[in-house]
Amino acid sequence: MKKQASKNILLTGGAGFIGSHLIEALLKNNYQVLLLKKKSNSLWRVKNYIGKISTYNIEEVSSLDFIFKKHKVNTIIHLAGKYIKFHRSNIDILEMNKSNIDFPKQLLEVAVKNNVLQFINTGTFFEYKLYGIISEESKIEPYDYYAETKIAFEKILKQYTQNKKIKAITLKLFSPYGEKDNKKIIPLIIESLITKKEISVTKGDQELCFTYVGDIVSAYLKAIKFLDSKAYLQYENFNIGADQSFSIKQVIKEIENISQKKLKVKFGAVNNKKDEVIKIKCNLTKAKKMLKWYPKISLEEGLKKTYNYYNILLTK
Repeated sequence: MKKQASKNILLTGGAGFIGSHLIEALLKNNYQVLLLKKKSNSLWRVKNYIGKISTYNIEEVSSLDFIFKKHKVNTIIHLAGKYIKFHRSNIDILEMNKSNIDFPKQLLEVAVKNNVLQFINTGTFFEYKLYGIISEESKIEPYDYYAETKIAFEKILKQYTQNKKIKAITLKLFSPYGEKDNKKIIPLIIESLITKKEISVTKGDQELCFTYVGDIVSAYLKAIKFLDSKAYLQYENFNIGADQSFSIKQVIKEIENISQKKLKVKFGAVNNKKDEVIKIKCNLTKAKKMLKWYPKISLEEGLKKTYNYYNILLTK
């Protein structure tokens, strides 16, 4: 069998939660990985791969052109982003604009200049109205300013593809979770359970499509193949999420069943946004048809993997 030619992939956000898992998968699939990151980013998640990838700090590179010319980048996977849940000042807004609009726009321009063929962008389900079954045609009603910035860059990206400058898609992720996660609800629940500390949450009735990181990673691998195929005709966006939704209360109960422990929890101690009702279900029809992607890890299996990781980490 003829060996597939190596593809050079430039990855932003690779030191983060999803990016660290993606690096592992890309290396297993014989891709060459270039990690573009901020100097301040910690590398604890990817320390085992440092000798196998090329790493560049944005602040220390004289120009992005240098990286593209040296490595002949074929594909960009853009995962990096600045998320501030509650922006309280103009400085917060400027930071998100810089990271989520200006930087990827610059990256895109340099990519086109250097004949990069493909750009895989990352969006969020927070761009939609958070109620009901959500397809790619659902109403856009950004939940916060972070989602606004994601929408703004996606419009720029789409314009570039319409001018035939580059092939691109956006994957809109639904509630990723798993090992090495950020301080989000599932790790916080697990950590509180293991350390026997009380946790304060909302009423716990939000229904979200929690999606295991392994399934998220497989969507990026499918996206690379899609852009390489004749099936790609124009810019597309895809919802990437589990096709079942669960409430926070259901997640807590599942983790309690896995751990055989009882969580000390204060429901309603954290307020939702005013008049907030989040009850969604991800429509996967487009991703299944065009990307040939669907989630394979159930919530129970994904939570077991996640719980076991944190249990070992916190009880060493």
